[in-house]
Amino acid sequence: MKSGKFYLSTVAPAALLLTCAPLLADTLGDNFFVGTFGDGLIYVDTEEGVLEPGMKVVTFTRTREDDGSFVDPYEVIITDFTGLTSRGEVTNCLMASNPGVYCDSESGAGKRIKTQLTGPNPFGITMQTTASDDYPSVDYFTFGKTSNFTGARMIGFSVELIDENGNSMGALTPENAVLFNLDATAIGLGAKMPEGLFGEGGHEGETGFFSDTKAGLTPVSLTEDALVFGALTNPDFTTHFGTALLDNTMTPDGLFWDDNGDPSDESALVAWNNLAGGGWTYGTLALPANESARLAELADALGVDVADLGYAPGGLVPDEIVAAAEANGLFETAEIEDIRNANLNFTMTVGSLDGGEFTLLFTPTFAPIVEQATTPYQFKVAGHLDAAANVPYMDLGNAAAYGTAIADLMGMSDADRAEALERTGFSFLPAFSSLAFDFSRSQINTITGVLPQAADSEVVVSSAGAASSWGLGEDTNWLLNVGGGQSSFETNPNNIGYDTEFTSYSVGAEKQLDDGRSFGFLIGSASGSADAYKSRGSIDSDGVSVAAFGRAKIGENGMIHGVIGYQDLSFDSTRRVMGQTAKGSTDGSQVFAAIKGEYMYKQGNLNFGPTASMEYYNLSIDAFKEKGAGIWNLAVGEQSGSMLLGSLGVRGDYMMPNGAGNTLLTGSLAYTMAGGSDMLVESGFVGLPGAVHPVAAVDGNWVDVQVGFETVLAESGSSRTTLAGGYFGSFGSGYESHKIQIGLNATF
Repeated sequence: MKSGKFYLSTVAPAALLLTCAPLLADTLGDNFFVGTFGDGLIYVDTEEGVLEPGMKVVTFTRTREDDGSFVDPYEVIITDFTGLTSRGEVTNCLMASNPGVYCDSESGAGKRIKTQLTGPNPFGITMQTTASDDYPSVDYFTFGKTSNFTGARMIGFSVELIDENGNSMGALTPENAVLFNLDATAIGLGAKMPEGLFGEGGHEGETGFFSDTKAGLTPVSLTEDALVFGALTNPDFTTHFGTALLDNTMTPDGLFWDDNGDPSDESALVAWNNLAGGGWTYGTLALPANESARLAELADALGVDVADLGYAPGGLVPDEIVAAAEANGLFETAEIEDIRNANLNFTMTVGSLDGGEFTLLFTPTFAPIVEQATTPYQFKVAGHLDAAANVPYMDLGNAAAYGTAIADLMGMSDADRAEALERTGFSFLPAFSSLAFDFSRSQINTITGVLPQAADSEVVVSSAGAASSWGLGEDTNWLLNVGGGQSSFETNPNNIGYDTEFTSYSVGAEKQLDDGRSFGFLIGSASGSADAYKSRGSIDSDGVSVAAFGRAKIGENGMIHGVIGYQDLSFDSTRRVMGQTAKGSTDGSQVFAAIKGEYMYKQGNLNFGPTASMEYYNLSIDAFKEKGAGIWNLAVGEQSGSMLLGSLGVRGDYMMPNGAGNTLLTGSLAYTMAGGSDMLVESGFVGLPGAVHPVAAVDGNWVDVQVGFETVLAESGSSRTTLAGGYFGSFGSGYESHKIQIGLNATF
């Protein structure tokens, strides 16, 4: 930075002259950023050139001359912003870490620090100061943007300054604190909606899309250590969106137009999808003086006449124009993100701070029904119930009914309210994927232990719970299996627990090759159900699968098995909510695969050795809409996810001595590690925007236990009848499963 003009504020010199001892004050240096904590983040907008950590500090730097021209940065020292009248005069600021951009850079240059509040708890940005003995205090203006990603409407929020011990800065003497400068109002103090939507258009246009009047959150209380903001009151905002800042999942769709052929910059908003107002609706596209020219540009882009546009601010867009836009590459439908954003402006005065650290703390506030939530899941469903009752553009005629339900909920006990709230969402969605997992793993268990270890075995060797088989000819085995089981999944913060049970059947054939190798196929069917705890509902499912498999001996003692399969699934769900029953139906599919290896040692009639296996599952379930429960019916989005299982263990089998019915006892013990990421599934009241809920995957570690037997019941000549059975158990934290399989095999 080169040194140029050197200015002093009107306050600091007097303070210095009147002080008998040197005053020690702080500034914000290059190492100002310490970190963040709580429910939030600083968004690093790489598309705007922002670098980690998403914010930077500029001190005593100017790039704008009095005539408005921009020059290379030079030093200008201003320590008190009380008398400033324009942000173009600001020399010290906190801003987005955008290289080459300064406090006084032109509007729209990407100066705003983008914070996202992501949950009900406060979010803090901790900073540290650098000691300086040149000035008693230094003002820093903050270019901020706060976005609502909490999951619920924010009826307000506060910004506080606290010290390193969590105490309010207001309890300290001003010269030893970091405080808000409440007198620096001309350069900005408040929280306002972006002017591209409400106001003079900002850098995006010449007038606001919804209104030419600014929309800000009401300052409830502005003190030197806390800024508290409340309801939005702009009539054009409240008419469509209520009095609160919408969550990211509640924003309406907009129709955007790339009006300059440059996809890298902001597209122009042409219309928005007003759910309660009949659909696609025009906003204000230009000031009256420029309206004709703007409409001519729009019509030309769409290939229609201006009259065909049927344009009127606040009027519905003709269906033909919507269809033309959807078919035109210059137009796209996307969320109007700025509806959930508030531009935040304030000035902080940095004094001499004991310890050097301070925190800027953001705390959102919510409607009473949302504040009553005690789990993340309750918070989201309460947030969308609150929105259905209080956001006008989402009112499909049911807002009053939702409002009555909220009043009823608020009158309940804490326990009853929590239960009723969770029932308004699909709290047992993981049961869909768990049933599919049960079905496919049963098929894998059938295959990975299906065949004898050697051709001259006295009986067919199988792992516990595996299929029985009978041989046909010298090189073909036919396989049969019947099984069933039940599993339990415990409640977690996002989903209620549930029990599953199922039965499965499979039949197939396996062709023996030379050198202990073989391949085959298996066709299976399964049916099962899941019952949610507290009688919240159930899911019934059926599946049909086909799989190809193979095995190969490795030396004298080793064996490797492999399988890959596909399963077609159908589901019917029942959910009990607010005294009604919602029913849904959908389909799905799953690809599954596994590989298993073992190496066995023989000591007399006993075989034993280590085993290892990997299993993979990839599931997709179609979106569906419920029926039967009126306003409580849910639209549930697509569910898709994958899971990988790895197991290490030991297996053994023991041939009973002669005279014991030619019986083989089998068993295994394995430690299984499951890696499945939670699915993010959108669900919400039919016709309204939905919330994205984490759906717990089958995840964690558990122990698999298998015990089984095979015994020859009858044998005559080349014919043999064998009964086989087995138990398969899984035991882990939050997950337990018990399965049995029975088979009858015969050799002809």
